[in-house]
Amino acid sequence: MIVKIIFKKLRGHLNKEEEILFKKWLASNKENPLTYKRLKDYQHYYGKLPNIHNLNPNEAWEAITTALQKNKSKKHPRNFNSGLLRYAAIFIGVVGSVIFYRSLDRNAGISPQQDSTKIILELSNGETQLLSQQGTTTILNSHGQVLGKEGDGIVDYTQNESKANEKVVLEYNTINIPNGKTFKIVLSDGTLVYLNSGSSLKYPTKFLPGKKREVILTGEAFFDVQKNENSPFIVTSGNMGIRVLGTRFNVSSYPEDSDQTTVLVEGSVRLYEAGTIYDQDKTTLLSPGFKADWDDDLKKMSLKKVNTDLYTGWTEGKLIMKKMNFASIVQRLQRHYGVKINNEYEALNDRIFTATFETETIKEVMETFTIETPFKYDINGAEIHIYKPLTVKHDHAHEAKN
Repeated sequence: MIVKIIFKKLRGHLNKEEEILFKKWLASNKENPLTYKRLKDYQHYYGKLPNIHNLNPNEAWEAITTALQKNKSKKHPRNFNSGLLRYAAIFIGVVGSVIFYRSLDRNAGISPQQDSTKIILELSNGETQLLSQQGTTTILNSHGQVLGKEGDGIVDYTQNESKANEKVVLEYNTINIPNGKTFKIVLSDGTLVYLNSGSSLKYPTKFLPGKKREVILTGEAFFDVQKNENSPFIVTSGNMGIRVLGTRFNVSSYPEDSDQTTVLVEGSVRLYEAGTIYDQDKTTLLSPGFKADWDDDLKKMSLKKVNTDLYTGWTEGKLIMKKMNFASIVQRLQRHYGVKINNEYEALNDRIFTATFETETIKEVMETFTIETPFKYDINGAEIHIYKPLTVKHDHAHEAKN
């Protein structure tokens, strides 16, 4: 069923139920967003996608593996004949052929499987670069011009070599941050973006003078936007649009979350449903110190006064959870520490905790939660299994404070 939904997404729009299933598929595996992007790239370069109903997956896989043996020296997937690419694209949807794309990337010098913990920068020409939180890298466009420079955990696009009188064409880069890491970007206008674990940002390498400054976020980011009265800054995150002139705010919109959240630290922002024509009279004005939650199902915005430090502490390496159920905490821990947690103690999911962590290891974090609510757990590399204890206390909400 999911393959049909993926292809329907590529060809047009999904209904609400299909969109929910599509988002769950994207969030279920780190490689799924990359797989979907490559399907989009295939559609862009080779036109209409073929019909999926008459395809034999075994035949497709045999064709792919045979061709890979013959094409190990080729660097670019577009060199493959269109028939093979057609089989490959469909096979991904039918049986999850990420092996095919891993092989292609290995020819290009990058393996998503090997580098699943690496920060990946996707350039507008389809090439990719691995970024590091140490060392320096120069980012070039297809013409050899410097778009920006990366060093010590930050990419700076203010060093763009485009000349003032040169016609600027919008070119987008996308940066993907894996679980367990954070990163910073200085956009060409001087806007600073902190990206949290498991997030991605699509943005122009240089904004057009006098035009809207638009970026697309999946996950969580803190924006410190440079003010420009003539060029509003717009963040599209899920089904929420955020329009500002210059301000500081946090956006959280992970695919697995039911709500999309904006917390304003200073300035003002206007919120609206993404994909609709902007009408200021139909927007929600957010004031400093307030949080806005957008409910996709109800198409409704709710506002609440909050302590903004609870929502921005992650930019300083803090993991802050206040009156949060354990099921939500598991999501936060997986992203923050880059681990996979399997919880077999279902009653634990509804327990409420308040906790703050900074330098603690994942083992120390797990020990903290077991103090008030006993449970057993095993840590095996990047996987954690939680089990029900032999003797369980009565189910009451507890708080673990650190």
